[in-house]
Amino acid sequence: MARRTAEVNVGPLENGDPERIGRYRLIGRLGAGGMGQVYFGRSAAGRPVAVKRIHPHMAADRSFRERFAREVTAARRVSGAFTAPVIDADPDGEVPWLVTSYVPSLPLDQAVRDHGPLPEPSLRVLAASLAEALTEIHRVGLIHRDLKPGNVLLAEDGPRVIDFGIARATEGTAATQSIIGTPGFMSPEQIQGAPLTPKSDMFAYGAVLVYAAGGVGPFGEGAMPTMVMRVLQHEPDLSSVPAALRGLVAACLAKDERNRPGPGEVLDALGDVPAGSSWLPPVFMRGIQERVAQVNAALSGASPTADGGATAVLGSQSAGYSATEVLGDDQATRAVPHGDGVDPQQRTSVLGAAPGPVDGLPPTAVHGGQTGAQTPPTAVYGQGHQVPPTAVHGRQTGPQTPPTAVYGQGGHQAPPTAAMPPATPPSRDDAYADLYRGSPADEQRRREREELRRREALMRQQEEERRRAEELERQRYEEQRRREAELAHRERLRAEREYARRAHHPSRVADQPSLWSFVKLLPLLIIPIIQIPLGWGASIAWEWFATTEFYTGDGWYYPGLLTLDGFFQALYLGYFLLNNVVSAEYLVRCLRTGFVTGVMLAAAAILGTNCALWYFGFFG
Repeated sequence: MARRTAEVNVGPLENGDPERIGRYRLIGRLGAGGMGQVYFGRSAAGRPVAVKRIHPHMAADRSFRERFAREVTAARRVSGAFTAPVIDADPDGEVPWLVTSYVPSLPLDQAVRDHGPLPEPSLRVLAASLAEALTEIHRVGLIHRDLKPGNVLLAEDGPRVIDFGIARATEGTAATQSIIGTPGFMSPEQIQGAPLTPKSDMFAYGAVLVYAAGGVGPFGEGAMPTMVMRVLQHEPDLSSVPAALRGLVAACLAKDERNRPGPGEVLDALGDVPAGSSWLPPVFMRGIQERVAQVNAALSGASPTADGGATAVLGSQSAGYSATEVLGDDQATRAVPHGDGVDPQQRTSVLGAAPGPVDGLPPTAVHGGQTGAQTPPTAVYGQGHQVPPTAVHGRQTGPQTPPTAVYGQGGHQAPPTAAMPPATPPSRDDAYADLYRGSPADEQRRREREELRRREALMRQQEEERRRAEELERQRYEEQRRREAELAHRERLRAEREYARRAHHPSRVADQPSLWSFVKLLPLLIIPIIQIPLGWGASIAWEWFATTEFYTGDGWYYPGLLTLDGFFQALYLGYFLLNNVVSAEYLVRCLRTGFVTGVMLAAAAILGTNCALWYFGFFG
């Protein structure tokens, strides 16, 4: 496979990026994530660090700050033997930040893409190291939640796990109302939003080992919905895993978390992993070494190049580079080349003194041994008579002052140094006068510190006022949200009632009687085709009922249908029964469906029938 050069992907700082965060100088951008922007930087001592600056909109969430502070406290307790340790953080700042040690290394995903899968010996070292890292992370009560190849670093001395635990601080914030994790490396319970346990990390652990063994995760590649379905329903593909590790990886990828082993059980199953001179193949090691060299170059390039700086760190030293500047004196730790031709007033190198005095000026190196009658290693230059040596390793031969001579004894004394205050107040010509307490420069620094403290107090007061204003704004916003929700609820109920009414309207219209149906009833109500038989039958039935023991009134006799009185009696009784029943049924249907015209027609038919019967004396 073609070998590609591993490059430190550090982008330049952009407008608006700070030059420093805390005590750390920022060199460039490493990337951005869901929590914030990650910068590559260096400490005051020149160590490479990764500085994560939280997004301002997340910093405004008080609950996020509390969770972030708790998780940082727990993460600091994790040993740096298996992780990139948290070395500094400020969860209470205006914009919280977190600093971890920057490990010059290759991410596992990039290493596998560039150089291919890991062989079985390297895979066993990776499995044991990740299990040890998870043991340490779980020991302090953290859950990684996003263990994936991009969060596993391959360093010269072994793998490292990064971005552990802090992801938990984003739970519940408005900016993260989604599942934290990477498709294909999330456990089923994490996808389903169930409460997580350390066994969830073991599922991701198995998926990372499958990726390292074959270059593809156990569930292949695809879009988010596809990966979620495969994790929940399909069995993992372990064909690329060596047979000796296949059973262990399969147990870690069990759908039920109760069937997964813990990190300790994995370490017991792996046993002692053989350790050699290098745990990675040469092609991987070359990539890591190139990364280390590029990190050193980036750190050296970040040092100021102004003339008269201090010593460069992690790179070859030259006369114009510095690591730090002490109290504004940019020549305090200057590194100068050996030999003549250098200004004697600048010969204050720290390591590597010249072989002898230069123009009567002795070096100040601690380890520089000297012979002959010469100025001892700690003497201050510019004096005709020298102070005896006080260096531990400096040995001299020939006439010399006893090595325990006390400053101030003898006929001649050397002038005071920065580390040894003078017996008398410093003169105005003293080169170190500005460093003494009570000097004008010291007074100026004291006033500047007081002004800085006053500004910080004012900023804290303004920050507190801003937080109170944000809290009031949040309460107003919540009240407005509540009112809007209540209004929306009432509107939804009204819409549901309207929808139900409209849905019921077609059925009502279908059951509603029509004018034509009433017109068809008119011949039945007027022509006595049914009325006479109905009235005759009702009369016969009433006559029979009057003769039974249940009837207690006067007896009633029906003269018969063939008589004049019997005929009219049957006719009137038939009209009364038929017309009232038919009209009442039509009236009920019109009332139920809201047919006003039909109600009026039915009422008119009932009223007309009974008025006509009253007129002809039926009710008398």
